[in-house]
Amino acid sequence: MHQRRFKNKSSRRIFNYQGRFSLMHLGGGTFLYSFPGRKYPIVGKIELGRKKFRNRGLGAVAFSTFFFMMITLMSGSGTADPITQSNELKRLEAEGRFEELEQASDELKDRLVKTEEEETRKSGKVKFIKYKVRSGDTLSQIALRHRVPASMIAVASDIKIHSTLSTGQELTIPDRPGLVYKFKKGDTLAAVAQHYSVKIEDVMIDNPEVADLDLVEPGQSLFLPNAKIPAPPVIWMRPVVGGRITSRYGYRRHPILGRRHLHTGIDIGVAYRRVRAARDGQVMFAGYLGSYGKAVIIRHEGGFKTLYAHLSRTHVKPGQFVKAGSRIATSGNTGRSTGAHLHFEVIKNNRAVNPRRYVRF
Repeated sequence: MHQRRFKNKSSRRIFNYQGRFSLMHLGGGTFLYSFPGRKYPIVGKIELGRKKFRNRGLGAVAFSTFFFMMITLMSGSGTADPITQSNELKRLEAEGRFEELEQASDELKDRLVKTEEEETRKSGKVKFIKYKVRSGDTLSQIALRHRVPASMIAVASDIKIHSTLSTGQELTIPDRPGLVYKFKKGDTLAAVAQHYSVKIEDVMIDNPEVADLDLVEPGQSLFLPNAKIPAPPVIWMRPVVGGRITSRYGYRRHPILGRRHLHTGIDIGVAYRRVRAARDGQVMFAGYLGSYGKAVIIRHEGGFKTLYAHLSRTHVKPGQFVKAGSRIATSGNTGRSTGAHLHFEVIKNNRAVNPRRYVRF
């Protein structure tokens, strides 16, 4: 790593920020800096004492620019790209710092699976997007791409949730999660809002054109933001065929470090076998994940994500849409592992849950 250039320099002052930025004071106004580049470390020197910097104004500008660059690097370290973070995990593993590796691996996993921050809530009259189905599209893929539940698209497009889509078919997609409800005789706003788990205040914000919500006439349509539509239960698939469960979800003694910890998934004893997506979804991450070895994380509808770890090979790329049962990887023995197996996690609303709630083993 780039920090090796600064080793054995104990007589000089060195600043190192979590392996992502290093600064050495060589004396006077001379500094040597280093940080990771895309392929090779970037190392350079700043000499504030040289003639061209003796002018007070230029010196102030140069130092301010350098200080701003350092602060920017440090402030962005929490959101460093996965490749840079994976390199840091490899460094910890190579140096035998396994306690730190375990902690850093879990921190990176948590950052990867956290739901992206929602955009500022839209209000006002809802807009609908007309979308033409492309070859290979599925309703769940389209829903993930537009961040709207599949059930909402199905209702807006007047199709069934499990309908087979045809190329060129036109779908109607609301610009935010919600349902357009057409009032029938006898309906009241309170009853409709309660049925779809919607707050009346939100209905008022999203329907500014309606003067009095207490006097909604039969046949009139309102947009119900974030309405919850009962949908058929999702079918989950076993991520591998065969193999026995060698470690269950829950607290256990760590097989390598020896301390008690929460095992956030289940381990299935399979060696170099085809690993399948448990549900339709979009790949969020595929690569090295520290103590988890090679891993794949897939985002699914309904706030779910799944993680597949200790793989020998990955067969998908971030951003790729996958169908339930399609091959995403080959199981293996990478990372901190005592033998070939698949570590499988189900994550709901950013918290690991027992996979056996959803998948039959």
